[in-house]
Amino acid sequence: MKILLKNALVLKDVRSGLEISDVLVEDGKIAAMGDLKGSIVDEEYDMSGKLVMPGFVNAHTHAAMTLMRGLAEDVRLREWLTEKIFPIEEKLTEEDVYYGTMLAQLEMARRGVVAYADMYFHCDAVAKAALDFGMKVLITRGLVDVDSDRGRLRQNIEYYERWNDRDGLIKVGFGPHAPYSCSITYIDEIARVALDLEAPVMIHLYETTEEKYELRELLKTSLRYCKVLFAHCVHVKDEDIRLLAQENFFVVHNPTSNLKLGSGIAPVQKFLATKVQVCIGTDGAASNNSLDVWHEMRLASLLQKLSDPRNVSAEQALYMAIEQGAKAVGLTEGKIQVGADADLIVVDIDKPWYVPRSQIKNHIVHAGSSSDVFATMIRGRWVYYDGEYPTVDAEHVYKKCEEAIRRLTGTTS
Repeated sequence: MKILLKNALVLKDVRSGLEISDVLVEDGKIAAMGDLKGSIVDEEYDMSGKLVMPGFVNAHTHAAMTLMRGLAEDVRLREWLTEKIFPIEEKLTEEDVYYGTMLAQLEMARRGVVAYADMYFHCDAVAKAALDFGMKVLITRGLVDVDSDRGRLRQNIEYYERWNDRDGLIKVGFGPHAPYSCSITYIDEIARVALDLEAPVMIHLYETTEEKYELRELLKTSLRYCKVLFAHCVHVKDEDIRLLAQENFFVVHNPTSNLKLGSGIAPVQKFLATKVQVCIGTDGAASNNSLDVWHEMRLASLLQKLSDPRNVSAEQALYMAIEQGAKAVGLTEGKIQVGADADLIVVDIDKPWYVPRSQIKNHIVHAGSSSDVFATMIRGRWVYYDGEYPTVDAEHVYKKCEEAIRRLTGTTS
């Protein structure tokens, strides 16, 4: 299949300037760029007045929690988890997780996300939803110390064997929930398995002030050698920040969730100054309540500007939301370049807030929004295009999710 995007304004990567170019997509890859008039193709799209750019990456979420959106409002994390979320999660079936994940993917594709990192359970359902939709996902099974017989860890290994590298869309890693819910011994055991399989690890770290473990002790385990996505990192001690500045470590900043649950504001500027690799996540829709990385990117910049307007430039914010996230999740390049997977979004910039075009990166971060996304392509396949979802029946997904929510909450409407 050859697809030609004609007459586009192209932002190849977050450090580039705009250029007018055609983009040829062949067999899921960027095949050529430049003046491609006369190319023989299967499909052709005129992108005049549109921006073609790399898609966003949601580096930390719990996708199926779309089923709990709006059900646990105005409470702190402990109460949110124990009184609101856990009782519902105990009722979730594999079908619930499938449709909750599918709903999340509908939202993320509409908002310009091409890949995400997930921590949840019923991971067969997550993988099936990703394949059916055509979305890229790093799947990690949430692991806690109630796993006394290591059944959940074995299950995570089985997910890896079953789904890792499937169709260029799925990676499988390991998800020790947090140092307060997993012993040091268990985290070390999980990390040793991940190292053996060359799989990444995702773990919540210092989300609240109640977490009293020592990062130095945690990094004495095999975790220090793994590729790790540390989610939140709101309350890392200043003297420990440098410990996160390793090539194999990524901090995933989730600003809206951290504010909404009263957890605080992560010291992102300090991370960046110490060369810590920072990317962007939304967390789950039950604590955000949106899966909008575009919004998180802007908020991440503005929160750090509270103390100094020079902090977190638009280009830095874009880098966190696109290329750094791509590097962390490991499924996409975060760039539009020949040979890379065609993971891109089309943004309608024929709007007042994108003038002047010379400042397009500043406008994307501080003036535009995900509602400007016209289309999303993953591996050369449209998963969202001008209000339509070519790969799935969105109305069926909405219906199934509404049915699940009524059953889970015991309501009739």
